[in-house]
Amino acid sequence: DIITVLPEMLDGFFPGLSAIDTKQMLIYQPMMGAVVCEIALAEVADAADIDAVKEIFQARIDAQVDGGAWYPESILGWENNSRIVTNGNFVMMIAWQFCDDAVADFNALF
Repeated sequence: DIITVLPEMLDGFFPGLSAIDTKQMLIYQPMMGAVVCEIALAEVADAADIDAVKEIFQARIDAQVDGGAWYPESILGWENNSRIVTNGNFVMMIAWQFCDDAVADFNALF
């Protein structure tokens, strides 16, 4: 399942992600781009795809930091409060003021 404001625009936010075989995927995005609160979770079917997913997630972060987040505070939020972590075949991207807490909770699941 993919949960976004506009699920059909997955490749607009995460170019290339729809081409990767995943067992499950959830993406939560805020209604307003000024809010830095986004999470993307993917369980890849093949561990060989983990690096590709990490690169796609990093490209999302980079695009927001490079001005996609529009507002200076939002750009700083993406720059300072985003993380990508993996465990097994699971990859998580989190952009949120409490991102380190989310990473700790994610890691505790494994």
